[in-house]
Amino acid sequence: MQNTEIKSMISFYAISPIHAGSGASTAVVDLPIQRERHTNWPHIQASAVKGALRAHYRKFAGDDNLKFINLIFGSDKDNDSGHDHADDDTQGAIAVSDAKLLAFPVRSNVAPFVWVTSPAVIKRFIMDQSLLGSNNITWNEPTFAHEDDAFVFSGAISGQVILEDAVVNAKSFDGNPLEKFSQLERLLLVSDVMYDYIISSCTEVQTQIKIEADKGTTKDGSLRYQELLPADSLLYSIVYFSQKNLNHLQADTIKRHIKTAISAFLQIGGDETLGRGLCKIDWK
Repeated sequence: MQNTEIKSMISFYAISPIHAGSGASTAVVDLPIQRERHTNWPHIQASAVKGALRAHYRKFAGDDNLKFINLIFGSDKDNDSGHDHADDDTQGAIAVSDAKLLAFPVRSNVAPFVWVTSPAVIKRFIMDQSLLGSNNITWNEPTFAHEDDAFVFSGAISGQVILEDAVVNAKSFDGNPLEKFSQLERLLLVSDVMYDYIISSCTEVQTQIKIEADKGTTKDGSLRYQELLPADSLLYSIVYFSQKNLNHLQADTIKRHIKTAISAFLQIGGDETLGRGLCKIDWK
């Protein structure tokens, strides 16, 4: 039988801030988030996305389904021994891409916050949509006369809009390529330059300390600054359902099983005990 591969898109809407860390840093922020090397845009690496999907399946899929965990996600002798294929080199029936940032929330004067995206982000999203074989998005990219121009994809917004400490001039626009994401009620398309400034300067930074239990005071050297993707960020990932020697019907069965077993929410990234990384998920 031939290799058969089918695909789906999964979106992650952050209910709480997300810390998908990139390790320690010597910069001002001690614990930065993961960013793409070539764009510096925040993202979540594929290994973290797949690990979160696997952890959710392990907790919530039910005992009767746990026997499939290594077949679906690949063998894991450390965490899922005792289940089918735990002791071999099973590759797994799914492959997962990095979670890419699609819309970023930023403080504004016209509402508590608005979401922003950029032409480069939209072009990438449309290209990823084409991988699903259903690229029916039509979008005529507007012309930015100035870097502080902005185009309204959704919401009653017009005129000058403050985004954190920057000002943009919002103009009406017909045709929202992200209309399927109905939670984006106030969405602006900003220039790539403005977007880069916002996602570089407007992420959330929280202070962490450790308290000496016997003294009730801060432990020396424990102060750390941790970067997070703010709540209400929207990301998406492409999930491929395939395995050698599976036919299309079997791959589609795995797809439907995963969508049923992993639905509604997902915890992704670190600091789970602090309530971080809770995401509402939606399969497209």
